[in-house]
Amino acid sequence: MSSRKIAGKGLNEELIREEYGFLGDAIFLDVSFVVMPPRRVQEAYGAFMGGYVENFGRDIIARSWRIIDEARPKIARLLNARNPGEIAFVKNTCEGISILAGGYPFREGDEILIADQEHQSNLYPWINQRGRGVVLNVVKSSEDGSIRIEDMISAMNDRTRVLAVSSAQFSTGFAVDLRRLGEECRRRGIVFSVDGIQTLGRIEIDVREMNIDYLAAGGNKGLLGTLGAGTVYCSDRIAGKITPPYAAHQSVENHVTPPALTTDFERLNWHPNARRLESGNQSYNCILAISKGVDLILELGIKNIEAHIRRLEAYLREKIRGLGLRIVEPKNPANWSGIVCVYYPEAFEEDVRGILEERKIYATMRGGYLRFGIDFYNTLEQMDVLQAALAHIARLGK
Repeated sequence: MSSRKIAGKGLNEELIREEYGFLGDAIFLDVSFVVMPPRRVQEAYGAFMGGYVENFGRDIIARSWRIIDEARPKIARLLNARNPGEIAFVKNTCEGISILAGGYPFREGDEILIADQEHQSNLYPWINQRGRGVVLNVVKSSEDGSIRIEDMISAMNDRTRVLAVSSAQFSTGFAVDLRRLGEECRRRGIVFSVDGIQTLGRIEIDVREMNIDYLAAGGNKGLLGTLGAGTVYCSDRIAGKITPPYAAHQSVENHVTPPALTTDFERLNWHPNARRLESGNQSYNCILAISKGVDLILELGIKNIEAHIRRLEAYLREKIRGLGLRIVEPKNPANWSGIVCVYYPEAFEEDVRGILEERKIYATMRGGYLRFGIDFYNTLEQMDVLQAALAHIARLGK
């Protein structure tokens, strides 16, 4: 990592260097795709298997349940949930959203309100409900990539049962006003469901203040974990209405402990909270990674992290205006999310790739499109290097 001071009061720079010194002079700006886990996450993830083998698997189940028990309150604290029982663990964002979509008691003609920018993980689970007679009400985005909150609210009606939205859109970085949408949903009795993967751990999400009923996020981005596990927040207000797609002893209260045999074959007593959403053995090593990643987020402070990200984004946007590249930039900084999307001349794709590689810049690159995701380990100096790279890209073909 650069030796230059990290911008932003409140961030523990020494701690960040300890956890991310392994990056060296690489400029990692790809957290919107997949995170580089901090050192503590790498060590815990590796040690999990070592402990498994060392003890011949004798205590692996007990240790795994302790991982869950320790991780649940950390996520609850990060989200400001009422209690750890509102937190569950799943494989990824899509599974979390699918549990709500498939398990909520919709009736024919009920509507799901959703924006046209949504990632497939927050779109296909709702399209899949059309076979149950559920209607998808799609709100179109504006030409500049923004989602007008007035359009979302005006599309609500007495048939709207769920509003499904991402905290930040994956292709534009546009962040909606979750507080305002949450207030309107609560006033109308609409379930407010959020795909939080692009901002959770980077930008503060307060589920109580924002009146969020349900949130799902994979652990492989802002939560600093890895692929294979994610988390769900499910408010106690709606948990009892959801019938999960799977049932196991983790999800019900009336299980019996082997070698005793089940005698009641007529019913399942689901847990009354988010625990009903969990079933079977999970990716405990991946949940451990999330748990250790959230430890670091809580140590640094989510408000400090958000302030740092917003400072760097404002600095970068100011420096790259006028380069002649198409930059996706919501007019209101309140709709920024630490994700900056830039389009480049697609005919020069190999040149663009070479410019980024030369400066050791890691970002999402797809035909004609670059996406830079900023996090707490990035610096002002790195934004300067990125500006120089984009200026070089802007001169291609001229």
